[in-house]
Amino acid sequence: MSSDKDIQRRRFFRLPYPRTAQPPLRSEDGSSYKVLEISEKSVVLELHRGEPFEVGEAVCGKIIFHDNQSEYIEGMVYRLDPRGAVVTLNNNISFHNVMREQSYINSHFPLFFRQKMAGKPNPEHSSDDQ
Repeated sequence: MSSDKDIQRRRFFRLPYPRTAQPPLRSEDGSSYKVLEISEKSVVLELHRGEPFEVGEAVCGKIIFHDNQSEYIEGMVYRLDPRGAVVTLNNNISFHNVMREQSYINSHFPLFFRQKMAGKPNPEHSSDDQ
């Protein structure tokens, strides 16, 4: 018999970033936000004090990845949570970019990656995040 914890409710792999590797999202209005997490269909953006997002607000811009490759995204704020603004995307982040970023994080922040994938809390506080 399976519990609710055993059921995978997400269709797409989510890739969190260590603090020092968070790529910027450069919006069309000139604002810049740190990207805390990506998947093919969503991103989590850091909230700025004094510049709150609103649920339903449109978001668009370019994510600049670690290797200076970029990808244009557009979507809508789905919800706000303690991590940031969860944005569901109208267009996908390419699987290739998600996998390339995963490889980069795994090779440059191996302890962060192992801890996060094991479900341990707050891996961003590890010494491997420097």
